Amino acid sequence: MMSILDEVFGFFVEEAAEHLDVLENGLLQLERDSSLAEDLIEPLFRSAHTLKGSASLVNVTDVGSIAHRLEDLLESIRDGEEVLTQGKANAMLFALDQMRELIHLRKSGENIPERIVTDALSRMALADLEEPVVAVAELSQSSATAEGADAVVSTEETMDEQSESVDSYIGSERRNPTRRGEEAGVVRVSMEKIESLMGLVGEFTVTKNHLLDRLPVLEKMKGEIDFAGKRLLKEVTGFSERYDYTLPAQNAADNDDSFDELEFDRYDELNLFSRKLREITDDIEEALKEMTGFFSVFSQDVFSLDRMTDEMKEQISAARTVQAGQLFQRFSRSIRDLSQEVDRPVELCISGGETAIDRVVYDGLFDPLLHIIRNSFAHGIEPREERAAQGKAEKATIWLKAERRGNTVEIVVEDDGRGVDLERVRERGIEKGFISASEDLSEQDLIQLIFRPGFSTTAEADSESGRGVGMNVVMDRLSSLNGTIDVWTEKGQGSRFRLRLPLSLVIVNVIQFTCCEQKLVIPSALVDEIVDLEYESKSGENNKFEGIQKIDLAKLLNFTTCAAEPAYGILTQSEGTPIMLLVDKVLGQEDTVIKPFGSFLVELPYFSGSSLAGDGSMRLVINPARMKHQRSEVQDVETPVEVAPAVPKVMVVDDSLSVRKYASMLLTANGFTVVTAVNGQDALDKLEDENVFSIITDLEMPIMHGYELLRELQRKKVDIPVAVLTSRAGEQHRNEAISLGASDYLVKPFDEDGLIGVVSRHQETV
Repeated sequence: MMSILDEVFGFFVEEAAEHLDVLENGLLQLERDSSLAEDLIEPLFRSAHTLKGSASLVNVTDVGSIAHRLEDLLESIRDGEEVLTQGKANAMLFALDQMRELIHLRKSGENIPERIVTDALSRMALADLEEPVVAVAELSQSSATAEGADAVVSTEETMDEQSESVDSYIGSERRNPTRRGEEAGVVRVSMEKIESLMGLVGEFTVTKNHLLDRLPVLEKMKGEIDFAGKRLLKEVTGFSERYDYTLPAQNAADNDDSFDELEFDRYDELNLFSRKLREITDDIEEALKEMTGFFSVFSQDVFSLDRMTDEMKEQISAARTVQAGQLFQRFSRSIRDLSQEVDRPVELCISGGETAIDRVVYDGLFDPLLHIIRNSFAHGIEPREERAAQGKAEKATIWLKAERRGNTVEIVVEDDGRGVDLERVRERGIEKGFISASEDLSEQDLIQLIFRPGFSTTAEADSESGRGVGMNVVMDRLSSLNGTIDVWTEKGQGSRFRLRLPLSLVIVNVIQFTCCEQKLVIPSALVDEIVDLEYESKSGENNKFEGIQKIDLAKLLNFTTCAAEPAYGILTQSEGTPIMLLVDKVLGQEDTVIKPFGSFLVELPYFSGSSLAGDGSMRLVINPARMKHQRSEVQDVETPVEVAPAVPKVMVVDDSLSVRKYASMLLTANGFTVVTAVNGQDALDKLEDENVFSIITDLEMPIMHGYELLRELQRKKVDIPVAVLTSRAGEQHRNEAISLGASDYLVKPFDEDGLIGVVSRHQETV
C-alpha cells in the first residue's frame, strides 16, 4: 500500500528538478556576469533552502545534507562574508550533479554509493579554503595577476585529489547528456492548461457535431442534383437525337454548285443549338461525377474527424485523470482515527486502485465517500462484544473498490457491519412525515428514505451522525457530478453502496430526445434502458416495468403544447430508485459539452446545466436525481432554502510544492479542509475570501516571507492562530516568530501527530 510519503516523493522529484535547474542557471549566469550577484544570490539561496526542507520532509536525507551545505555557502556569499570564486562555483555545480544522481538512484530503487555525498561535501569544504580574492567572472588568462594565477593553480591542484571520481561521473553524463526528467519523457503541465485544452476539444466537438448534422443535408442536396442532372441528360439526349443531323429545306437559290449535297451538310440555328446543348450537358455530367466523388471523400473526412476527436478527447481526458487508489488512501487516516475514537477496530481493504478517474470526479467524491464511511461507523460497524456474539471477526472491514465499466466508473463502499436497520428507517420516516403508517413499502423504497433531506435514524447528533445531512449531501454531490447511487443491505451482514459516475465531466455523451417539441438531453451514463412504449405494449412484456414509477416529463415540467402522447420511456434513477421518464421521441446519441448554470439558476431541481447542439441551438440537461419526490415537495411545502455555512479551513503557506502537498494530504486525511498559498502575499489575498481557522506558514519565501506575514496579520488584527513550520531551528528565529504572534513553532522534518495536534488545538478555539 502506497504511503503518503511515497506519493509526495513524486512531487518532490518534479520540484527538485526545478530548483536544481534554477541553481545551475543562476551559477552559470554569475560566471558570465558577476554584476548580477545582487539580483541572483537571493533566489539561489531560497531555492537551496527550499530544496533542503523538501528533501528532509520526504526522508531523502542525503540530498538534504548536500543542499544544507550548499545553502550555507550561498548564505555566506549573500551576507558578504565570502566571495564567489571559480572553485566555489565548480564545487556547487558538482554538488548539483550529485544531487541529481542521488534523486535518480532513489527514484529507481538502486543502491546509493556513499562517495556521492562525501564527494560533494568534501569538494564544497575544500572550496571554502580558497582565498576569496577573485570573483568568477573576473578570472581570465589575460587579466589575472601573478598572485591570482597562483591561487587558481593551487585550487586546481587540490581539486585533482578527487578527479577520478568526478571524471567518472562527468564522463557518464557526457555519454548520456539527457536529464533525468527527460529520460522518463515527463513534462509538468498545470491543470489550467489541461482544462484549457479540454475546453478547446469541447468547442471542436460542437463544431464536429454541426458537420455531422449537415451531412444528411448534403446527401439530400446530392440526391436532388443527381436526379435533376439525370432528367436534364435524358431530355437533352432526346432533343439532340432529333435535331443534330436533320437538314433544313433547301431552296434552289441557296444551292452551291461548288459542292455536292453529300459532300457538304447545311445546318440551321436549331441544329447548332442542339449540338451546343449536348456539349454543355456533357460538361455538367462530368461535374456531377466530380461532385459525387467530392461528397464521398467529404463524408469520409467528417467521419475521420469524428474518430480523431474521440481519440483526442480520450487522450486529453487521460492526462487529467488520477488513480482511484490515491483517493482511497486519503481515508486511511480518517478510518484509523474513527476506529480509535469509537473503540471499534476496522481494517480498510482497497481494490481497483489503479482505475483512472477524472480529476474533477476525484475532487468531488471525497465528501460523499467520507459521509458513507462515517455512516458505516455510526450505524453499521458493531462494538466488539456484539461482533463476538454473532461469531464475526473482532476487526470489522470496510472495502473501497473501483472499476471501469464502459464510459462510466463504479466506486463501491462496503462494510461487514449490521446493515441498515429498516425498521428504524420506517419509524423515522413516519415521524418525519415522509411516509404514512399505512403505507406498505418495499425494502428498496425504505432504503431510499435515507437520501431524503433531514432524514437520520440517530436521535441525537454526535461527531459521526445525527444531523440529517449526510446521505442527502451524498445524493446532491453525485447529482452535480452526473452520478447515481445504489444501495444493498442485509441484516447482520453489512451494506454496500455503489456509485456510478462518468469518466469525463467536460465532454459528456448524452441521449437526445424531445418533449412537447422541446429538445432536451440526459447523460447516457444515467440511462439504463430506452423503451419503445408501443412495441412493449404489443409484445406483452410491459409487466417487467410494472413496479417502476413512470413520470410524464411534460407534466412534470409544465409543458402545455403537447400534441401527442409519449412514445418512449427512458429508464434512469432518482434517489437511487429506478424511474421511467416518458418522452416523445429519442433522437440519438452525441458527445457534447455541458455547461453548469450560474448562481441565478443553480437551484433548478430538474436540470444540471445546458448543452449546445450541432445546429447552434441550446438544450437543457435533465437531472433525474430529485424527480421522485421533489415535485410534491415543491407544490405542497414551501421550504426555505438553507445556505450551508462555509467550512472553516486550514491554510498552508509554503513556497515548496512538496511541503504544501504533504501537509495538505496529511491534514485532509485527518478530516480537515485545506487551502494553500505560495507566499505571504498570496496568503493575505486568499484570506479575504476564505474562512480560515488555522494558518501553517514557512518563514523563508519569495515576495513576502513568514515574518512579514505575521506582522501584517498583527497590523490588520486578524485573530487566527498561526503555527510556523520551518527548517530554521535556531532560538533567535523561534523567539522572533513568537514575538510577532506565532502560537506554535515546528521544525522540518516535522512530526505528523505534532502538526495534527497543533491544528486540532487551533480548531478548538473557533
